[in-house]
Amino acid sequence: MQHSLASKSPNDTAASNKSLSTSDLLSPAELEALNAHIAASADRWLADNAPKTKTKLPRKPKSTRGPKPKVIENPFYGFIGCTTYWGRYPVFALDIIEGIARLDWHDRPIGIGGKSMPLSVRNLAVTLESLPVVTNEAVQELLQLGERHARRYVKAIEMIVPWMMESRPRSLINEMDGIDPEPKACEWDDRDDLCKPSAEELAKLQNDLRTFTEFKTEEEYESEYPIQPALVNVVALPVRHEPQNRHQHPKKLDVLKMLAQGVAVKTIERGAGVSAKTIRKWRDEIKTVQDELQAA
Repeated sequence: MQHSLASKSPNDTAASNKSLSTSDLLSPAELEALNAHIAASADRWLADNAPKTKTKLPRKPKSTRGPKPKVIENPFYGFIGCTTYWGRYPVFALDIIEGIARLDWHDRPIGIGGKSMPLSVRNLAVTLESLPVVTNEAVQELLQLGERHARRYVKAIEMIVPWMMESRPRSLINEMDGIDPEPKACEWDDRDDLCKPSAEELAKLQNDLRTFTEFKTEEEYESEYPIQPALVNVVALPVRHEPQNRHQHPKKLDVLKMLAQGVAVKTIERGAGVSAKTIRKWRDEIKTVQDELQAA
């Protein structure tokens, strides 16, 4: 018995698949309608969810009629701010700025239907920091406020400046007047009580400064390497500055004598058995001491 699907020929199967695939495709008109629908939905979603950029408020053109706009000179411009010593919120003026900001600037009764709205302390501080001359238009441009609300900040700055001038510390007054600060005397508390050393301390110091005799006795050193008068200042000074826990090299005096006689470093290295690096180090020490003696 043959399967029902097996009875269909390959040509019949291909024809049916082709008819199904072509029937599922959209016509050009349907594609155009679907595209318009998706575009309209995307535009609506962007209008509802896309972030809105803050644009500057439109400003009315100036009018030559009416009273002249109020202009307030800001004496604190350049003296307070984030890049100054006093900062954006100076301590001596913070109470003044906060107190004036909390006044009833909107004239709204407290209770049902209204409340008193204070001004922004940050906006007042930014205005004092950023504007050398405070006007209504400058505040509008700086803080992006309406004309009526900007007038409140101008009035607040007008009240703040005199109180801040009265509350300035002496250092800020001198800075604003261009007066250099007076130099203060150096305060030095000397707690080192010097006293005359006792006989025991002097004896111990003399014992610590004695000549080390690990290799030979002191008499043998003096008989073998007599210190010439011309080399006293040259040889004694560097040795005196050496740490006490280091022993003097037994060939150092001999090397210094040959250096004083003008013998080459390589010749001294071969004759004395001391490395050229050490010989150059001793030579530099001698030259440094000679320069100090000549300068003195």
